[in-house]
Amino acid sequence: MLIILSPVLLLIAIIVRLDSKGEILFKQKRVGKNSKIFYIYKFRTMSDNAQRSIPSNELMSKHVTKMGKYLRKSSLDELPQLINIIKGEMCFIGYRPVIPEETDLILLRKKYKIDEHLPGLTGWAQINGRDSIDTYEKIELEKYYYQNKNILFNIKITLMTIYKVITRECVYY
Repeated sequence: MLIILSPVLLLIAIIVRLDSKGEILFKQKRVGKNSKIFYIYKFRTMSDNAQRSIPSNELMSKHVTKMGKYLRKSSLDELPQLINIIKGEMCFIGYRPVIPEETDLILLRKKYKIDEHLPGLTGWAQINGRDSIDTYEKIELEKYYYQNKNILFNIKITLMTIYKVITRECVYY
């Protein structure tokens, strides 16, 4: 997958570099399986002076670069997470990993054993509201996914993710 996407990844990397100064990849601590901290990778979409320890949906748009707006709306900024998948820190479908400061969500995931699984690039909660749903709704959707997980459900989530990315539904950046 990474080899197939390498021309796209290279093109995005060049555009990010030309768009604004700073690193091409953004790396941030996230909470993964069994509450283990790992670094998630994304294409950088914000200026160098943006605060890094708040959820992305709370960032003020003035920090997002011109190219960053497009990358976020298209979800192309997430492609470097294929590195996290290769490293075994994430999988394609699961709950989205959060920053360590999101303690309420982390504790609920631990309580319901959701964090016993790898976080994912996409998931049932992602396609059913993303950042527009509250913590408890997110937990209910994540519990539902793990109680009903099977190959057909994963195919449905994959197809719905592609649809949501193309239509930019539930993307607010």
